[in-house]
Amino acid sequence: MTNKQNLFTTISPIFFLFVLLFTAFGCQEDEHSTEDPMSNESTDLTHLPFGGIDPTNILIRSQGDAQPDFLSLWLCGLPVDGAGANDASDWTNADGTWDYTRKLQVGGSVSWMSEFDVSLDGNGKRIITGNALPDHPTGTFPIDPASAVYQYDHNPNEILAREILFEFPAIPEVADEPTCVNFGASGISLTGSVIYHGASTLGNDAAAHEILDSYGGHSDGTNTYHYHFPAQNLQDHIHSYESGHSAIMGYMLDGFGIYGPHGEDGELLWSEDLDACHGHTHLVLWDGEMIELYHYHWTNDFPYNIGCYKGTKQ
Repeated sequence: MTNKQNLFTTISPIFFLFVLLFTAFGCQEDEHSTEDPMSNESTDLTHLPFGGIDPTNILIRSQGDAQPDFLSLWLCGLPVDGAGANDASDWTNADGTWDYTRKLQVGGSVSWMSEFDVSLDGNGKRIITGNALPDHPTGTFPIDPASAVYQYDHNPNEILAREILFEFPAIPEVADEPTCVNFGASGISLTGSVIYHGASTLGNDAAAHEILDSYGGHSDGTNTYHYHFPAQNLQDHIHSYESGHSAIMGYMLDGFGIYGPHGEDGELLWSEDLDACHGHTHLVLWDGEMIELYHYHWTNDFPYNIGCYKGTKQ
């Protein structure tokens, strides 16, 4: 018998018990961990700030807010006939934040015939066409009056096709001054459906108040399906994250790209890591090449996708 074997046979049974208990508790903790294994940063969605409550303000230029501001959304104006859900009390925390994991979602799984194309015309333009329908299933809209979510949101709108035609500079440039954001499409997702900014027509935080489906989207009074929140289903559908910088998820209406929530070296980004327009500049993959370019990011906190336009909107 070797010395190593002699040592093994003399270990106390109590030591084995300690090892087994330590291993069991260690595995149990890992199973319930909320840590992102790629970034080692918490992706906690249970305490998100409400947009419209300082410092995550909803600024309105037509009401005197002349400039964008950090962590905020700078709107050009509010519609006079705003509508939508306004009760987030059942997923509001005692500290005034809201809990995405407690918020109900529109159920159902409706498939669509999506048409979508992105091309470069060889003359310095990016051409995007489609029918605005997503290439993934959505929840059922209008919201069923018999469903649990109907008590919070009576959304009566269908999802219908509509023509999409955007022309952007192939390589957009930063404008001399940022511009405010209008209602309607703020961008186009690679799924074929449009991206809306973070506010509802009531001037509140749309992701926190309005009932969305599992992809972070719903329909509106124009019967257009659109996104307000970067739900994990949406992120995984476009590009399942593995490491490093997130992949591009679409284009905003000034032509700059919008990427997922991971920045350089895989850092999980929050709004505080970005500028007032909800973006920043560094080397990024753009049409197959690494170039230094301004770009936006989806984040899990308000304003979620855009605070103002950094470039010149078409």
